[in-house]
Amino acid sequence: MRYRRFVLSSVCLLLIFIPYISDGKITDVKVERGEGPVEIEADELSYDRDRQIYEAHGKVEVKRGDLFLRADHGQLNMVTKDLLAWGNVLLREGEDVLECERLEINLDTRLGKVHQAKLFLKEQNFHITSREAEKLGENQYRIREGSFTTCDAVRPPWKFTVRELEVTIEGHGLAKGSTFYLEGIPTFYLPWGIFPVKRERQTGFLLPRVGYSKKYGPEIKNAFFWAIAKDMDSTFFLDYLGKRGFKEGFEFRYALSSDTRGEADFHFIDDKVLNKNRYAFFIQHQQKLPYDFYLKGNINHISDNRYHRDFDEDLPDEAKIDVRSRGQLRSTVFGGKNWDRFSFLTEASVFQDLTKKSNDETVQKLPQVRFYGHPQSLFNMPLFFEGSASYTQFWREKGVEAHRGDIFPRFFFPTRLFNVLKIETSVAPRETLYKSFDDPTRQYKGWESRETVIASAEVSTEFYRVYEGGVFSGISKLFKVAKWMHTIEPMIGYQYIPRVNQKKIPAFEDMDRIFYSNQIIYGFTQRLVGRPEKEGVSSGPSEYGKLRIFQSYSFGDPFTRDSKGKGRYFSNIQGELWWNFSPYLSAKLEGELSPYYGNLEVANVSINIKDNRNDAIFMQYRYAQRNIKEVNAGARIKTIPPLYLYGSVRYNFIDNWKVENIYGAEYQAQCWTLGLTVEDKGRSPDRTQEKELKFHVYVNLLGLGSLGKRSYFMGL
Repeated sequence: MRYRRFVLSSVCLLLIFIPYISDGKITDVKVERGEGPVEIEADELSYDRDRQIYEAHGKVEVKRGDLFLRADHGQLNMVTKDLLAWGNVLLREGEDVLECERLEINLDTRLGKVHQAKLFLKEQNFHITSREAEKLGENQYRIREGSFTTCDAVRPPWKFTVRELEVTIEGHGLAKGSTFYLEGIPTFYLPWGIFPVKRERQTGFLLPRVGYSKKYGPEIKNAFFWAIAKDMDSTFFLDYLGKRGFKEGFEFRYALSSDTRGEADFHFIDDKVLNKNRYAFFIQHQQKLPYDFYLKGNINHISDNRYHRDFDEDLPDEAKIDVRSRGQLRSTVFGGKNWDRFSFLTEASVFQDLTKKSNDETVQKLPQVRFYGHPQSLFNMPLFFEGSASYTQFWREKGVEAHRGDIFPRFFFPTRLFNVLKIETSVAPRETLYKSFDDPTRQYKGWESRETVIASAEVSTEFYRVYEGGVFSGISKLFKVAKWMHTIEPMIGYQYIPRVNQKKIPAFEDMDRIFYSNQIIYGFTQRLVGRPEKEGVSSGPSEYGKLRIFQSYSFGDPFTRDSKGKGRYFSNIQGELWWNFSPYLSAKLEGELSPYYGNLEVANVSINIKDNRNDAIFMQYRYAQRNIKEVNAGARIKTIPPLYLYGSVRYNFIDNWKVENIYGAEYQAQCWTLGLTVEDKGRSPDRTQEKELKFHVYVNLLGLGSLGKRSYFMGL
């Protein structure tokens, strides 16, 4: 016969004796007292009134919320608050499970022991065993003959064992007789060791990274982390790069508040291959100023035009994109303020041209000040206004410099005709003033101005059709879309810009040359919009695809002329197509088709594809007739379940230059990962990038950390 008794919430019953370990840190062992009623069941349940002891025998079960204790026998002393459970003890809280032969706990002092324990922590997938685990004080613990792994197998591929471990939270840990086993074979033994045990980030050495370059030899990258304070830290690097020598680095990060934070990175090497000192620094900062003003900075600089190719990983992501696509490094410091209808921005920009030996003729914008008026009604009339006013100083070491002021308002009148046609007419006068100086050619001198106007009109409408999700059941189910809407938006517009004499003003950027225009623009836009099955606070219809095709016809000057001098008054047919069926497919295609020759003159393609197996393919292709033709493509393929193979290629067809090929493999076991990456760099035509073959190995033990750096392609 089963007996049941309900104990009031004033009786504190259970202690959870679980040392949590994460990322090499041990956090506090939680000892939680019961809150609320506790239910006890057993085959035999008795109470000794004189000694005030409950005794339970046979299939003892204790429940409180999501906490569950099962044992063969149990005893609770209501005077001393000592709880004893023995015989096949199982303690479960949520998905964490502790199994042991004997459990001894004092509910008031929160001290106790567990014997022959096996602990499983679901979130971290930790498997911990010990012959005896003991809580010695508020934050002090001792484990005897213990082991740790994150592997589920009965015979784990790797594990750590320890003869005795004493831990003081927010203090240190003392390990005796620690051994690392690989496939059951002891591979590393540490007779005695001491380590910090903190909840916060800790000062210390990071795991090294190793690699090999066929051209320069072995690489070992070391780092020391300094936890300066809660709101700042620093990392010091000392890398050995084979024949190149030692490379030092320093990184400083700070987050003084949610609005004030930044990072500074410095790198230096006495390059034994090039026999010169090389360096780079990258600084990022942002902060909020009084009266809702803000300040942001992004400063990037490298010592020479080869640095970004030799030490690509030093560059921040945005700087790396500028280097690869534009051949330049840009540094900016800017700040301003935003209002509901206006914005103010001031900016200083410095460009480092990596395609030239000297940066003396590169134009810098020091400074640029702009004021914007966002679209708004003019005097509460149906006439609207937007515009900008700006000042820029163009500066450089050699060549013409100038001050430029620009005022560019735009007035527009949107309306609907018969509630079908959308019509918008606009007129935008523009005044630009230049003050040129230091021109060695004496072509530009003194004050010059340019006055022009841009007039336009546009007529468009929209046709749409709504489809139930069941019409496209497969894709609707995959993306949880209830309804689809397909729209077609044809448009036709007209633009006029009069001829203006610009011979006496210098050209620093595109806006310094405004060309005569007398043309119509026509085309259409198609959209595919999906409405989700369940709409939440932040959810709503999403645009999954768009196709835009348009062309222009000039009534004035031709867009181009052929070899015989005959004008081409039709522009190229320009198209844009993109899909965003994330995470399975995202693509963007842009192109220009010549209506006279029928060939593509511009093509830019970017495609990313993934499947449920985590296979992935990406491709980027850029083509512009006669000056750009390059591809960047790669793939990741799952062969047998634990093994991935990946590879990529970057190739410049114009110069027949193999920029970089990357090959690799990654083996993913349940609790460990092993990867190999090979980088094959080709020599550039200008020899700023030399031919090089590099190898990188990385290892990850689940729950502990990594040795080496995982390849970018495994994160696609």
